[in-house]
Amino acid sequence: MQPSLSPQLTPRIVVDQPVALYDAPLSIALEGFAPRTRVTVTATFQVAEATPWRSWAAFIADDGGRVAVTRQAPVAGTWEGVSPMGFFWSASPVPGKWRPAPPDWVMWSSVARLQAEAPGTAPAELTVERRLAGAGVSRRPVHEAGVVGTLFLPPGDGPHPSVIVLGGSDGGISEHRAALIASHGYAALSLAYFGATDLPSELINVPVEYFEHAVSWMRGQPWLQDGFLAVWGASRGGELALLLGATIPTINAVIAYVASGVLHGPFEPHDPPDTPPCWTSGGQPLPYLQEHNATDDPTSVDYTKSPVAESPRYLSQLRDVNAVERATIPVERTHGPILLVSGHDDQIWPSSILAEIAIRRLQQHGHIYPFRHLSYKGAGHAIYIPYSPTTQIEYRHPNGVHYTGGGSPRANSEAGVDAWRRVLDFLEESAGFRR
Repeated sequence: MQPSLSPQLTPRIVVDQPVALYDAPLSIALEGFAPRTRVTVTATFQVAEATPWRSWAAFIADDGGRVAVTRQAPVAGTWEGVSPMGFFWSASPVPGKWRPAPPDWVMWSSVARLQAEAPGTAPAELTVERRLAGAGVSRRPVHEAGVVGTLFLPPGDGPHPSVIVLGGSDGGISEHRAALIASHGYAALSLAYFGATDLPSELINVPVEYFEHAVSWMRGQPWLQDGFLAVWGASRGGELALLLGATIPTINAVIAYVASGVLHGPFEPHDPPDTPPCWTSGGQPLPYLQEHNATDDPTSVDYTKSPVAESPRYLSQLRDVNAVERATIPVERTHGPILLVSGHDDQIWPSSILAEIAIRRLQQHGHIYPFRHLSYKGAGHAIYIPYSPTTQIEYRHPNGVHYTGGGSPRANSEAGVDAWRRVLDFLEESAGFRR
């Protein structure tokens, strides 16, 4: 027999910001439940008609029938311990419901539907909207003058401090960081450099001159001109960001997530020795770590197992001091501040060690601008924008290999939240430093 519903109780879910930017922390509470009752909350997230994601948690209501998610740990669910935004970072895709997102998905709200249930009371429901693109942010695909990407502009005519955002070895155009940074007042160009129309299909022989041209294009826009311009990249895009900062004097600051202070070859586990380089300058290949590497140990990684942790292979290659010296990026030539972010448990490549190579070089050359390395203990490769789901530690790369990125969902999420706050501070301070 089902328990009868209590007419005296009016359960509800309360949130301080029903509509908020994606990086805004929310305060979620439950009210009107029977005292000391177990309340189960399910959260389902969806952008447009794309794949839904889901998380859940069960709490014990206090003597007043209340639950404060900001202060209370669940007794069961998709996360453990107190985590005010646990519903968001601990979500996983709903099995069997995969659907693609629309091309302009970053302009849609991520709709979270929360439902709370407890014995003897009616369910409580609430919808929360989180937006990557804030009010007044515009999105424009760019395919002109040889530049391929998507431009996000904040409201107003400007001038706008600006950021070029670079994705990693997946290729194509990655728009979520650019949309969110535009919501904080920056013009942001998410720049493709391979895997898009009229660009190389693979991360091979990509000319630095393409990026010089993209910077010139940005500088030619009326809302930028001689204003502040940063470059921000993640993974291979972070390696690229460091390279561009050292190469293009009109870049004023560099942000590099899970990056490398050393240039690398294409992202393939079984590349032959004569594999073409990733980057060229003046038609000539730029040296990279794997080229003529005397200490590379293919047996350091078992590619027959799944998932693959690739970091040991890179560690073996870093033992070749001469190869490291040839491939190290001259980051000291950067005309501005540098911020590096890494995960200490990165299993794609040892990003903390690779970032320290850049830091040591900056120290040795007395770099006159501020520089800093944030290395997060317990975090892996997947350091995302705040409160993104971080449960997908393992993933299948376009090269066909099933990798583990390392870290844990919680550690990766906490790193993403802290790093994002520091990125916003870094950009504000750097733009002010520039002016």
